[in-house]
Amino acid sequence: MTSIDRRRLAAALRAELARFAAEHPRSRALFERAKAHLHDGVPMSWMVRWAGAFPLFVDRAKGARFTDVDGLEYVDFCLGDTGAMTGHAPEAALAAIKAQLDRGITFMLPTEDALAVSSELARRFGLPF
Repeated sequence: MTSIDRRRLAAALRAELARFAAEHPRSRALFERAKAHLHDGVPMSWMVRWAGAFPLFVDRAKGARFTDVDGLEYVDFCLGDTGAMTGHAPEAALAAIKAQLDRGITFMLPTEDALAVSSELARRFGLPF
């Protein structure tokens, strides 16, 4: 059985962490700034469990890819929440959201959309309200 050279492994890890930090200066700077107002520098506690010294900060995403604030593109293997269902920024959703933004989004009175959504939820879940 071959033993693992722990010193070589530690040196390789240090080199990778240094490379990561060098390639992501904006993410590191944003992480440091975030510590002033976000617990552990992240918006959700599970985000602190990052493999390196700081998480990537995302600039934009489309489909199954995202670009970080340092301009590097990745395949998004995290794809949390709705991104996992449809990808990031699906065209149909963007068009519907943009159309609604033009009509207004914070009404304090009923709309036909509220009727459509409530009747669809009642149908799907078999509840009257």
